[in-house]
This record gives sequence, C-alpha cells and structure tokens, in this order.
Amino acid sequence: MDLAIVVPCLGNAPALARVIAEVPTSLHAGMFVIDDGSPEPLSAPAPARVLRHSRNRGYGGAQKTGYAAALAAGAERVVLLHGDNQYDTTMTLALAEALETADAVIGSRFLRDGGRAIPGWRRWGNRGLTAAANARFGTHLSELHSGARAFRASALRALPLARFSDDYVFDQQILVGLMARGLRVAERPVAARYDDSVQSIGFRRSLRYGLGCLRVIARGR
Repeated sequence: MDLAIVVPCLGNAPALARVIAEVPTSLHAGMFVIDDGSPEPLSAPAPARVLRHSRNRGYGGAQKTGYAAALAAGAERVVLLHGDNQYDTTMTLALAEALETADAVIGSRFLRDGGRAIPGWRRWGNRGLTAAANARFGTHLSELHSGARAFRASALRALPLARFSDDYVFDQQILVGLMARGLRVAERPVAARYDDSVQSIGFRRSLRYGLGCLRVIARGR
C-alpha cells in the first residue's frame, strides 16, 4: 500500500458520507475510518475499513489507532483527513504529493486566504503559537495548527506516538517531535470551512490546548 488515509470521526455520519464520496474510489482500499466511540456506530462502504473504539478515546487517541493501522498495512505515505469535512478533501489528499521532498506536510489556511476564514480569536492564537514554535526551532512556517496533514511512514515511525497525548495537543507533539529530530516539515495551501456541522472545541478547551502546546514547545519534544 503506497497511500493510506486516516479519517478520525465522532458522530456526524452525513459529513463522513460526503468525505468518503469525495475521495477517489481507487483510494478507498487504503482508507481507515476511526469511529471514536460515536453514540451511533459509523459505517463506510468496502473496501474502506472502520475501526471502532468502544468508548471515546480522544482526537489524539483516534489518530494513534489510524496511524498504527496504516503502518501495519505497509503504507508509505499517510494522509490525515477529518471526518467532519472541515478541510477541502481534494486539497488535503494533494498534500501527499509534496512528500517527495518532505517528511511531513501541513495544509496551511494562511497560505490560502491569509487565514481570514478562521474565527478571530482562533486565528490570533494560531499565529502566536506558530510564532513560538518557529522561534524555538528556527523554522518559517505559516501555520502549525491545521488538521490537514500528510506524513511519510518513516516520519511516523520515528516518533513515540504511544507516549503522546490522546487529546488535541497530540497534533503539536507530532510536529514538535519531527522538528526536534531535524525532519523536514513543508506546507501547502488548504481551504477550510466553519459552520455548524464542523466539530470545533470551545474557548476553554482551546485555552488548555494552547497552554499544552507551549509546554510541548518549551520541552522541545
């Protein structure tokens, strides 16, 4: 398997159906849908596979399950695609093409429209945390908090994923882990939307996430 697609989900079956419909059928065999304890079990047409958690393990926990399955299947490249259809499916899948010259690729909303689609307080928080990581690691990335991502399998194997958080800060731990190891992180534009169907965390949990990210950046791992 060259390309695997990891799709973490919690409910929102209609959005998941739209995401699956937007993925070329030739890639369905490498699709792993992670049902993270949805009240009503999710489904996907074969040959896509649904891996269900009996209880909610968290956003990071869902990614761990998906990456483990993708690596066990022999994937060389892995794309993270959100099941709520927040990130443009075609643009997110295209991130895998940039892995020819990078170990990981982030889909940046700031390269698309300056991040104007991101709600105000989220946008400035994103800017501040990204600036802190850039200063710590000498990078010049426009965004380090997008959920649209692609990885080489070798990059994922280099990280102690099992020791990372099961919560949202898992995203930052992955990127800091890669940069601390001197692996190349690139970025490409991606479009995202914000409406009632998109699953976003509120202000309190975002504040906790931000503080967690600062701790990860300060530790450098």
